[in-house]
Amino acid sequence: MIKLLATTIVTLFAAAPAALILFAALFNWKIIKNKPLKQNLQELGCAAASSVASLFIAITTRPFTCLDKLPLPEKNGDTLPILMVHGLYHNKAAWFIMKYRLSMQGFSNLNTWQYNSFTTSYPELVLELRREILKLQKKQNRKVMLIGHSLGGLLISGAASDPEIEKLTAGIITIATPFKGSMLAVTAPGRLGKSLHPQSALFISENKIHFPEHIRKTAIISPTDEMVLPWENLEPDHEQWTIKRSPALGHVAMLYSRRVARIVAETIREIKNESAA
Repeated sequence: MIKLLATTIVTLFAAAPAALILFAALFNWKIIKNKPLKQNLQELGCAAASSVASLFIAITTRPFTCLDKLPLPEKNGDTLPILMVHGLYHNKAAWFIMKYRLSMQGFSNLNTWQYNSFTTSYPELVLELRREILKLQKKQNRKVMLIGHSLGGLLISGAASDPEIEKLTAGIITIATPFKGSMLAVTAPGRLGKSLHPQSALFISENKIHFPEHIRKTAIISPTDEMVLPWENLEPDHEQWTIKRSPALGHVAMLYSRRVARIVAETIREIKNESAA
């Protein structure tokens, strides 16, 4: 009985992400058909494998927000304040691997902010996040670098669109962010999740999401994201954005990727150098 249960759990862990990757590929057939078969097989295979692994990590670590408090190795001790905002249905435990990787790159002032995905709305969260940025900036007396995964990228963008907050922000870096929403939001539980549909007020109304205009903005994108559909919705329209592409990874897997962490670290240094010039 135990063996059967274990087999069933493992099968579900593997089948669900693989099915989403396949669905994403079919949904984005116009992109898929223009790539060589070998490239498609490699990218989709890597995305499926990374999605399976990241689902296991995300589920097993989510109850342990204490992971956010784990001591980090101190390298060069860059004290630039960095504030990291997770995506829908996650919490600050999402960042524990990324924090470790960034600390190994020399960044020591790593902060997280979390929210409840079921009891609030996008406008409410933006206001809360603005207060958090103000508090951190006042405490550190330095501009704050903002990093957001998925919905977190939309939240940091909305927060920094306020002119006063933008002045306190060094730059923003988004990872796997649905800039134009995702068709999968139709199945999302809760009003916050459903608000990510491309036809929601966040993307098409007069009160749609706004973005800061005078700071560096970078979007990191995977070519095989299974949660943001269609894939073109991962790309911001505004020409002021810099787009950097990661290897083929699943949506959540980008949080745990060594390569994505390197891209994030490189981008932080680029923004710092531009500011110092």
